[in-house]
Amino acid sequence: MSGLDTRVDYHPEVSKRFSRDVETHQMSVLHDDGLYRHLRFSKPNTGIGWFSIITTPGQLTIFGDMGTYVFSRLTDMFEFFTGNGYVNAGYWGEKLQAVDTHGGYREHSEDTYRSWVIQHFWDRREQYEPEVAAEIWADIRDSLFDDYGDRTTKVACMETLDRFRSHDFRYRDTWDNDWTEYSYHYLWCCHAILWAIQQYNASKLVAP
Repeated sequence: MSGLDTRVDYHPEVSKRFSRDVETHQMSVLHDDGLYRHLRFSKPNTGIGWFSIITTPGQLTIFGDMGTYVFSRLTDMFEFFTGNGYVNAGYWGEKLQAVDTHGGYREHSEDTYRSWVIQHFWDRREQYEPEVAAEIWADIRDSLFDDYGDRTTKVACMETLDRFRSHDFRYRDTWDNDWTEYSYHYLWCCHAILWAIQQYNASKLVAP
């Protein structure tokens, strides 16, 4: 089947992986009655990467190998997801009614945490003499980015930041920070929805 067509790609790594995952998928139309649809996409003879999309007026559900997500916005949800011509993960997420218990919607990101720690120091570095700033940065690398520290959860990161001291530099008011990003499963499913609608619409154009 043809690949995902978007005006702009904000999630290139997920997009590439998704395209590889579905390159041999086939579509089965299990139900197609106006706004009541049930589409299934899968590789022949395997359940890897399969997913189904069900629509009713005002609601779309995607479920399968990458999780389950339920969205609600417009009467025809196909119109909602194709309105922008790209995967609008943030706006679509605002319309979520149910989120997969395993794949999730947003998840803690060590990369986001690292970027925040670095930016926080960078914004304050000029308050110190160059030699002192260099020492603080060295302490940050040794204490916050060491190979054995636990940065897998927000709580673990918070505990590490609370203990950190270098000269008079410390991290304050850190609980209000959001070190999360969209989960891979959620983004994969967003790509799957837009792609599935494109395949469905294309099949209508060639139908006898």
